[in-house]
Amino acid sequence: MTDSIAANKAAAIEWRRALHRCPQPAWLELFATAFIAEKLAAWGYEIKMGRDIIPPDKQFMPPDADLLARAYAQAVAAGASEKYLAPAKQGHTGVIAILRGALPGPTVGFRFDIDANETPETADPAHRPVREGFASANPGCAHMCGHDAHAAIGLLLAKHFADNRATLRGTVKIIFQPNEENLGGAAAIIASGLIDDLDYLFSGHIGLAVKETGHICLNVHSFMALNRFEVTYTGRPIHAALRPDQGNNALLGSCAAITNLYAIARHGLGASRINVGYHTAGTTWNVIPDKAYFRFETRGVTNEINAYMVEKAHEIINGAAQMYGLGVEINPAAVASVAENTPAMITLAEKIAASLPSVKHIVPSVAFNASEDVTLLMQHIQDRGGQALVALFGTPVGGGHHNAAFDIDEEVIPNAAEFLAAMYQAVQGDR
Repeated sequence: MTDSIAANKAAAIEWRRALHRCPQPAWLELFATAFIAEKLAAWGYEIKMGRDIIPPDKQFMPPDADLLARAYAQAVAAGASEKYLAPAKQGHTGVIAILRGALPGPTVGFRFDIDANETPETADPAHRPVREGFASANPGCAHMCGHDAHAAIGLLLAKHFADNRATLRGTVKIIFQPNEENLGGAAAIIASGLIDDLDYLFSGHIGLAVKETGHICLNVHSFMALNRFEVTYTGRPIHAALRPDQGNNALLGSCAAITNLYAIARHGLGASRINVGYHTAGTTWNVIPDKAYFRFETRGVTNEINAYMVEKAHEIINGAAQMYGLGVEINPAAVASVAENTPAMITLAEKIAASLPSVKHIVPSVAFNASEDVTLLMQHIQDRGGQALVALFGTPVGGGHHNAAFDIDEEVIPNAAEFLAAMYQAVQGDR
């Protein structure tokens, strides 16, 4: 294979910066979707978009019409092609790109997330994106987790495969996944059925615990299973002074539930978590609140421990509804799983990394200790007999992930693409 990664390094950095200028959050990644799809189509990829990859009934918490219209206007203003915006216009964002080789071989998938954070970027003149003119142009939204770089890595890898199509074996599927931050995109991708045939799945994340350029970790473990839910209580409003006895107070029900959620006995066989991150109820001083809404999440170090937390949470929420005579709806909003890198892939990846000039040090292991919905994709492939690996690619991260001053060493983009290209060759038996 020719080394188009080095040849296209400067272009990949510009792709990252273009994505950084127009960040958009979960299900609103219209600019990134169109930007990526247009390039992939020009390189000869078969493109899957829209409802083909995001079934509407599997789209957790879809955005409303006003948010979609605003995101569409941002994408058009940033130069996105309306041809490639159209399939994603209703929030069915993301791209799956397929390239079929002339020679027989396995089906190899690569996953890259593309959504931004709902947080502002610093305006400090010393911040490199500000200083060099590629800071976020969208107020209140920024790529503060590095998904712009992830997308650029995916594009650089895609260009490499396209440039070497004549020697390509089997099928390459490159997944540019929306909605990782809210942990809803992977479940929708799985529901599309488009990754069922993968023999291998490779993914990764920049930075996190690996903060030096040229460092890499292949033994990433301790992902936490997660579920997120929206809860809505419905009661009966009444004047709070005249006949409070005739009301059904949704606020009291939600408060009782929230207090007792935190009282769930922690599991004795491993770490568990619960958090209520948002709560709203009521309308004014003197009316018994008839609506209350909150969002909560559970986590567990195993799927079983997380399932225990979910079961207990549902018991408490339904019990509070009975206590206060309320209606209740509990709607899923996100999901992630426990998953492990396939041991044989760790061994192979460490061998490959050791042979690459860009790799200065292999970090022995990193405990993730949080949740990432790539785990659903990994588990799905492994359950079907395939193999999966998530790597961490080293880079300094400025103020830290999800911090307004987040920034990276852009050398991580070719470094990661080089490693992933080498892993593709390795599973073909070429290395």
